[in-house]
Parts: sequence; C-alpha cells; structure tokens
Amino acid sequence: MIRQKKKLCHLLIFAILTFLPACTGCQPAPEPVVEASPGWLESIPKDQTYYYAVGISGPTPRVADAWDQAIRRARAELGRVIISHVTSKDTIISTSNGKYVTQIVKILSDSELNYTEVIERWADKSGLYGPPGHFYVLVRMEKVRAESVLRSIK
Repeated sequence: MIRQKKKLCHLLIFAILTFLPACTGCQPAPEPVVEASPGWLESIPKDQTYYYAVGISGPTPRVADAWDQAIRRARAELGRVIISHVTSKDTIISTSNGKYVTQIVKILSDSELNYTEVIERWADKSGLYGPPGHFYVLVRMEKVRAESVLRSIK
C-alpha cells in the first residue's frame, strides 16, 4: 500500500512537472511597448519665424555618430529648403547655378557658425517609421538670419 502511494505521488509530481510548463507557455506574451513616431516626421512644421528640416542617419555602429550624421543631413536639407523658398520668392537670389547653391548650402549647414538649432531628436530603434536603428532630428533656423546670410554672400 505504501509503495502504491509512493508511485501515485511520483506520477502526480511527474504530471505536474510535465504539464505546468505547457500551461504557462499558453499565456499570451505581454505586448511590446512601441513608442509612436513624432508628428514632425509626417508633417514638418511651418511658421513665420523659422525654416525647418529633418535629417536621417544611416546605420552606424556608434549612436553618437548616428546623431551627428542626422544633424549634418538636416542642416544640408535646411539649406536646400531655404534656397528653394527664397528663390521662389525671387527676392534675394537671381541665379541658382550649381556652384552658388553649393556654397550657400555649405555656409548654412556649417555647424560651427551655429545658425541652426536641433529642436527634436528621435531614435527609431524598432523600425517603426523606417529601417530599425536610424535616428531622426528636426532642425530650424530663423528666417531673418537665413536671409541675412544669403545677402552677405550674394
């Protein structure tokens, strides 16, 4: 009788250890926390005071390099936005030959001149908006300052 109880006890323990992991595996996994992409990626801000542009990094092994790359690209894009806007108004630039445009983009995107400011940053680690591991920045520059810079190199 005692032997039979031991066998039943062992059988019960074996059954519990066999089916317990299977039962816990059936529970749904918690939903991963996904940070929504910022609105400025879909719609770049526009106002009377500033020009805005977005820069995107490529994949880089170091996070600091990715941020730097995104900022450089945003500043170059900002230069193109400013040139496009001012040229369309035809108030400052009367020509847009390649060399002149390149010179303006270089001056406006020069980080040492501190004409631009990074106002937002976002890291897309999971690939929510684009490829995973890319970094995005939003930069801006005062319109008055941009036009002053353009006049100085005309």
